[in-house]
Parts: sequence; C-alpha cells; structure tokens
Amino acid sequence: MLTERLSAHFADYVKEQQYSGVIAVARAGDIVFQQAYGMANYEHQVPVRLDTKFYIASITKPMTAMAVLMLSEEGRLELHRSVRAYLPELTQVDERITLHQLLTHTSGLPDFEVLWDFQAQKQKLLYPGARILELIEGQPLDFEPGTGWKYCNTGYNLLGLVIERISGVSYSDFLRKRILEPLGMSDTGFGDAQSIVEDLASGYTRPEGADLLVKAPYFEIENFMASGHMYSTAADLLRWEMALRTTRLVSVETLALIFSPHAPASPGRHYGYGWSVYENSAGHGGWLPGYWSKFRRYPDGQVAVIMLGNHDHTKENDILDRTYRLCCDSLKQAGIS
Repeated sequence: MLTERLSAHFADYVKEQQYSGVIAVARAGDIVFQQAYGMANYEHQVPVRLDTKFYIASITKPMTAMAVLMLSEEGRLELHRSVRAYLPELTQVDERITLHQLLTHTSGLPDFEVLWDFQAQKQKLLYPGARILELIEGQPLDFEPGTGWKYCNTGYNLLGLVIERISGVSYSDFLRKRILEPLGMSDTGFGDAQSIVEDLASGYTRPEGADLLVKAPYFEIENFMASGHMYSTAADLLRWEMALRTTRLVSVETLALIFSPHAPASPGRHYGYGWSVYENSAGHGGWLPGYWSKFRRYPDGQVAVIMLGNHDHTKENDILDRTYRLCCDSLKQAGIS
C-alpha cells in the first residue's frame, strides 16, 4: 500500500536528518500519509503530535499574495500601480516600485533580514508596521526596479501595509476573515512575542560543527509580519491547498495569474505571485530560527506534500520530488491515473 511505502520512504530521511515535525501527503484531497516525529518540547518531553502547531515562516507569503489578488479582483487596487499610490507617505520607497514587483521579488528593495545590522543586533527588537523601513534606511536599491530578482521580505511587509490601507482592517484580521475562517483553518494564526499559542512547538537549532541540540535564539517574529509571522498545522495547510484547486477564494483566471512564472529566480525555478513555480509543481519553503517548513503542490498528479519542523538545520535534498514520484508510481501500479 502507498501508506506503507511512504512510511518506509520517510523513515530513512527522518533518521538521516534527525527530523522533528509533521509530514503529510495528500492526493486529490485525501490524506494518504501523515506522521508526527520527534519532540515538540525537549525540556518537558512533549512529543510532536499531528495537531502540533509550527511557525511556517515564509509560507505566509502565498497567503499575503492571495489577499492582494483578492483585492485586485474586487477592483480595489491595481497590480501594476506604484506602491506609493496606496502608501504616499512612504517617501523612502522608490515611486517606480509597483505591487507586481513586490509580489515577484523584482522591486530591487533591500531585504532587511539579510542585513548585517539586523542579524547582529536588531532581530530581537520590534519594528512594527512601516517602521520596518528603518532597517533599510540609507541602503541603495539592489537593482533598478523590474530589472532583476532577489528574495525580499521587506517587499512582502509592504504588501501587508497595502492590504491594511485598502481594506481598512489589520492584516491579520483581513486574512482571518477572508481566508482562514472560510476555509476552516482554525489552527492557523499570527505570532508575536506576548501571545500564548497552545500546542506550538518550541524551536531548536544545532550550532555549526556541534552535535548538541540547543534552543533557537530569540527573535522578534512580528518583524516579519506579512512576510513570515504565521503559524499553522499540516492539516490546516492541506485545507489551504485544497482551496487552491477551487474558486472558493478567487476566480480561475486569478489563480492562473498567481501560479504564472512571472520572474526567473534560479535555474529551474520561477517566481509567481507568492509561489516558487517549477516545471511540474509550485510551492514555498520557510525558515526562521528554530523552524523549517516545506509546502509543495503537484497539480497534474493532484499531490500535495507538507513538511513542518522545529529543527532549523533540516535539509530538504530532493525529498519532495521523490515523494511525488513514489505517489505516481504506486498509483500507476494500482491502475489509478
């Protein structure tokens, strides 16, 4: 059976990576494999369960992009207009930069996360809302808007501010009311330093060259706002994936726009609106101190693979594509197309 084959398939990977988290595989909306591994909290010896929550980091970006496209479909914003048309007070943002460029990482804005000043000193401090731009103040553009590609959390935080300005409600309230609640994603939410989140896994890391597992360093997750401060479960992300196969949120035409390869990102990979687009699939990964996640959907085979973990040193290798091939091979052997 496919379930047994997937169990054996992941067993070696889990052992090799000392993986801790939840893996779920679905086909045509039916879960064909789900398993919890490792410990959600080592101090209290709490094992990971199927309903354990994890910070999903940049898997937040596809939801931010969906919110922008929902507003676009409603005629409330235009993707190729300047960001400054919606946030005119942000004079430090080049007026040539468009929403399309923020969505596709082609704006040229510096990414605050990779700046030495942020990594060395300021990731523990909170920069709410537009104050995140203080982190890139005085930094030149990485390239002229629309002429290159570079991953940029700053741009997605700006999209969150646009969502708030256009909708008149907070970013989190908009996503909660328009995406999470309609899809029944009750175990998905937004992280900050003060909130107590039930069943949230603690994050762990392994210093380079060491065998010892330690707590991940503290960081202010709210700085990543619309670029990466959400938490979720594997089950909720499968609900999200299923919705992307329907018109529950946006039209077929808008879905096609979301998953179009708008900008070349690296060999074999383009970037759509909030998604990495490959030859046979689309997906996104996420990384924050203590957390690692992967989300990949294969539309032709109707296969989805979710991997959420609380060890930030996990490596993917080619486990996602190998999982897809195993699913396809098993279904062919069973005479299912």
